[in-house]
Amino acid sequence: MSSEINALEHLYRSRTTASKKLFDVAGVYLPGGVAANGKYLPPYPVYMIGGQGAEMSDIDGNKYIDLLMGAGVHILGHSPERVLRAVHKQLDIGVHYYLPAEAEVKLAEKVCQLMPSVEMVRFLNSGSESTMMALRAARAYRKRAKIVKFEGNFHGQHDNVLVSTLAVEGDPEAPQPHLDSAGIPDNVKENVIILPYNDPDTAVKQIREHADELGGVIVEPVSAFGLGVVPADIEFLRALRQVTTETGVVLIFDEVVTNFRIALGGAAEYFGIMPDLVCLGKILGGGFAIGGFGGRREIMDKVVTPKVGLWDLSEQIFQSGCFSGNPVSMTAGLTVLEELEKGAVYPYINKLTENLCDGMNSLGERLGVPLLVTRLASIFQFHFTTFGIKNKRDAMKANKQAAGLFHLGLRAHGIMASAHPLFMSTAHNQSHVDKVLDVSETVLKQMLSDKQF
Repeated sequence: MSSEINALEHLYRSRTTASKKLFDVAGVYLPGGVAANGKYLPPYPVYMIGGQGAEMSDIDGNKYIDLLMGAGVHILGHSPERVLRAVHKQLDIGVHYYLPAEAEVKLAEKVCQLMPSVEMVRFLNSGSESTMMALRAARAYRKRAKIVKFEGNFHGQHDNVLVSTLAVEGDPEAPQPHLDSAGIPDNVKENVIILPYNDPDTAVKQIREHADELGGVIVEPVSAFGLGVVPADIEFLRALRQVTTETGVVLIFDEVVTNFRIALGGAAEYFGIMPDLVCLGKILGGGFAIGGFGGRREIMDKVVTPKVGLWDLSEQIFQSGCFSGNPVSMTAGLTVLEELEKGAVYPYINKLTENLCDGMNSLGERLGVPLLVTRLASIFQFHFTTFGIKNKRDAMKANKQAAGLFHLGLRAHGIMASAHPLFMSTAHNQSHVDKVLDVSETVLKQMLSDKQF
């Protein structure tokens, strides 16, 4: 690595000495020094002490324009006043009851009003729980064990879906299941059919062929974490809806990232395609831990709603959780959704994102850098490739080393970004966009001089 690229890391290290010291301590008590793999950013993460609006501050006193936005959670920015007021009011009367509270009824009603594909909803505590329970409901409804999952789509960390997300196996046209973690039983692969993303012909053929074995088909309308923000083609989603309707297989949209992000009504509104079940999370919790799944009343009522007195576990799924529906998350989520209902959020953040992405495309062309910006609504990411990206195999051709250096350079200059999806919020403005573009030019010129492309 050249001295010029080393200078980026040197700058990063010189600005984050307190984070490095804390990282060394953290490694003694936290595996990898962090609470989750995704929070590790090489050469070491910075540790935050505050977030306000579009910015965060670390323990060294550095400020960052934040493009991660809590992994997409903070559509209104960090610490929005209206949400904080509502949460503080709830904290004054109770944090956790375990028993039901009015707030969960209000949030459920609001979700069902706003999302055309959701007639009933259950609240959980994470996105992984959301996909786990939606798949369980689909299997129970269909009384079939197998599922279809698409290569590169990320649906959380439970055994059934941590397959062929991080790595691939087999031919591109006929991928084979690949377990993405130690500790997952090999027989998990027996009940997961892996198909290429954005390939409607293959999907239709395979779903028809295996329909009698399938409980459900799960898909990301935008493959965010697994592919780096690659939207599904409308023809692909239409084909999935048509073939699952014909065969009776349950179609599940994993909208943990896209719910209330790409449209108030989610992917059903944005694409005009109605799934049978939807997985929810992130924005729904207003900055607090949450998950959820919902969909057609026929499915939810049959396999989720308990019978009077007891569950019939031969017909119904078991789903419960100590913190499910906790009043703090419910209150925060309801407050955010009420703000989104006003209608001004989406045009504003989508336009800002368009300005940033157009600026990055122009910058790449002007500098002669093979920069590809992928985007849908206010979700985006930067890739270094001369190929278009439609699926996992395409994404693997991109220059990951260059992307890593670019993201490190952004962080060294006060822009919080990584290989994870990037987001805009209402707290961002054009001056933030201009700053990101200026810093990006500085970093790319350094990389060019080092012949990284």
